[in-house]
Amino acid sequence: MLKKPKTFYLNSALLLSKRIGHSASGKIQYSSHVHQKYERIKYTEEVYNMEDTYIRRVSKMNNTALTYTCEDINRKRMKNEYLWKLIYDRIKEIRNSFSVNELVVMFHAYCNSKSFDGNFILLINLFWTLLENKLNNMDYISLIALYFCAEKTENVKKMNEVGSSLLNHIIVNDCEEIKLTEKGLSIILKILCNTSGSSSNGNIGSNNVSNDNKTADEKILAHISKFIQRVDMKEIKNIMLSLHFLLKYKIFDEPFVVLLKKVQSLLIFKNINPHLVLKCLSLLKTINNPTAMQEVKSTLSIIYLSCYISSGT
Repeated sequence: MLKKPKTFYLNSALLLSKRIGHSASGKIQYSSHVHQKYERIKYTEEVYNMEDTYIRRVSKMNNTALTYTCEDINRKRMKNEYLWKLIYDRIKEIRNSFSVNELVVMFHAYCNSKSFDGNFILLINLFWTLLENKLNNMDYISLIALYFCAEKTENVKKMNEVGSSLLNHIIVNDCEEIKLTEKGLSIILKILCNTSGSSSNGNIGSNNVSNDNKTADEKILAHISKFIQRVDMKEIKNIMLSLHFLLKYKIFDEPFVVLLKKVQSLLIFKNINPHLVLKCLSLLKTINNPTAMQEVKSTLSIIYLSCYISSGT
């Protein structure tokens, strides 16, 4: 009787092991898929039950409960326009019970919700009416949230009012006490980048400003430069917004250099459109900082090489 070589048994064992491995892997993947599907169904059922509970109870809620409900609707990503109509009715009934912060939280929750409808003018106008003449009583977090609401509702007048209050808040408060997220900083940058005109020495607004206004403008720009350096920008649009701000107001110190290095890295790894960077850098006219000038040249060189490689010539 012929003896089978050891390699035969070894190969058979390996093949069996692979089959078992594939089978086990398939079972794990299937089990994981079933578990995820079950969790989604369970979550959806919980949301439906919660919506039903809110619909039944909203007409009896006090100001605090209604605020938490609005926040929860936004957080759970519920889409129920009827529920927001009930909330509108309840806000009208107890309109004098809300604090400024509660009104801002509810308004922001609606503007950020899946049920937001720009044509629901009754609710939008009710929030603006209740918040009338209360901007001076808000902190910077509430003002940032309210600017988002003004932007979402396309209310240019309110955008200007809230934007001015937010910039004033930055002037009178210590920069170190203001903790911004990337989203918060992007809103402040948008306000400043949309400000019409800048003087030859970088002041915000028109050239005909007093010394006090110049000092205030310089303080704002100094604060925002620190924020740009402090906040770790992740989104490309916010990085470009920061670059646009620094170029518009001719701020070419350390924040500008650090930001350009980040842009260079994004260009090298093809995570950003070089034409977008080139368009932004076209705002640059003169620069007195040699270090910043060197980084601009390096950025342009990377853009040139990137375009050269992409064209294949």
